[in-house]
Amino acid sequence: MALTVNTNIASITTQGNLNKAGGALATSMQRLSSGLRINSAKDGAADLGIATRMTSQINGLGQAIKNANDGISIAQTAEGAMQASTDILQKMRTLALSSATGSLSTDDRKSNNDEYQALTSELTRISQTTTFGGQKLLDGSYGTKSIQVGANANETIGLSLENVAANNIGSQQINSLGIAPSTTGVAGGAIAVTGNGQTSSITLAAGASAKTIAAQLSGAVGGLSATASTEAQFVVGAGAATAPASFTMTVGGQATTFVGVKDTASLADQLKSNSAKLGISVNYDESKGTLSVKSDTGENLAFSASTAAGTITVATKDGAGAFGTGVALADGLIATGAVNMNSSKGYSLEGAGVTNVFGAATSAASAKTSVSQTDVTDATKAQNAVSVIDQAIATISSSRSGLGAVQNRLTSTVDNLSNIQKNSTAARSTLQDVDFASEAAELTKQQTLQSASTAILSQANQLPSAVLKLLQ
Repeated sequence: MALTVNTNIASITTQGNLNKAGGALATSMQRLSSGLRINSAKDGAADLGIATRMTSQINGLGQAIKNANDGISIAQTAEGAMQASTDILQKMRTLALSSATGSLSTDDRKSNNDEYQALTSELTRISQTTTFGGQKLLDGSYGTKSIQVGANANETIGLSLENVAANNIGSQQINSLGIAPSTTGVAGGAIAVTGNGQTSSITLAAGASAKTIAAQLSGAVGGLSATASTEAQFVVGAGAATAPASFTMTVGGQATTFVGVKDTASLADQLKSNSAKLGISVNYDESKGTLSVKSDTGENLAFSASTAAGTITVATKDGAGAFGTGVALADGLIATGAVNMNSSKGYSLEGAGVTNVFGAATSAASAKTSVSQTDVTDATKAQNAVSVIDQAIATISSSRSGLGAVQNRLTSTVDNLSNIQKNSTAARSTLQDVDFASEAAELTKQQTLQSASTAILSQANQLPSAVLKLLQ
């Protein structure tokens, strides 16, 4: 190599190596101080893009886990309040059953009703005050909302909460308007029942009892139940005092003959003594002079061998709890009971049987009777309250089942998201984090090269001075 003064190739080469070692040393120090292998795009443009996307996913998964846990908390809060509402409804049902029995006085029922109405108010209070994060859950304002449970848009699970206030839960009802006693009984006919996404057709036989009709209607569509009861009021006219009446009454296949009926009291005595045999309850109010009998199962009351024409009349109670016009007791007379239909969902009836049984046109649609519309001031209202409360309990139970399913789904989602987040974090670490052992070795290497380059550069910079010796 030529000896020159203007250009020191050895120094230039050594400077390049020193700069290279310095740059590599700076990179190693940055990686070791940050803990990251990729600190900028120059460290790997493709890897930086992948790591950035993975960071977005990991952060999104963390928030999704929080969202899902919040959803679980909302469902648990609502479900706990619904449990309290169910407990209240069970207590109200007990009060209604108490008031439905004939052994209670008017004052007893009033006391029951006072407590019943207080519990009704508590139901509404619970629905209006159950909140989560400032949101009311059970007053109907929550509706259906989406819980974001993914790291990407539109990865959601729906959460629905219903209004469980006393004025919103209850039963969709159709009650028969009452069938006047006659010698033919109910005319029967076909009825198409539509509800809960189903349609079912049934045919009611002529002369069928309310018990039979209720059995055919119950379960015709999902969630539909029907109950029957037959209650008849007897009025004994003054003519019986001089010409005592006699007749035979058959209830559910059991027949009893009543003779020497000369007034309401004498008929009441005979009815009471045969009540167990006939499966009926007897209610006689001596102060008012009223007498009624009731078959809780809805059997027909059939009369025969009667000599009571003109002295005794019979009137039946309709589904609304009112007695119709009395009909003279005669041979072959049939008193048919009332049918009450209940469901938590709306339904409708169509066909000739609707007119014959329910006293409507050829169609009838259910109407909601809410818990707040019920009371237990008399036995009939108490019986209806039981039906309404049963459907209210069914509604809340269905909602609680749905919340339980959502809670289980969200819990599974949290477990899955946590697993994905863990694996994604591990994958990002492999891609982005520095290997300290390898990088520390690289740092030592570059420090050694830098020191060597510095020493050699010092020697290379002395080469031009050798020219002076040639000129001496």
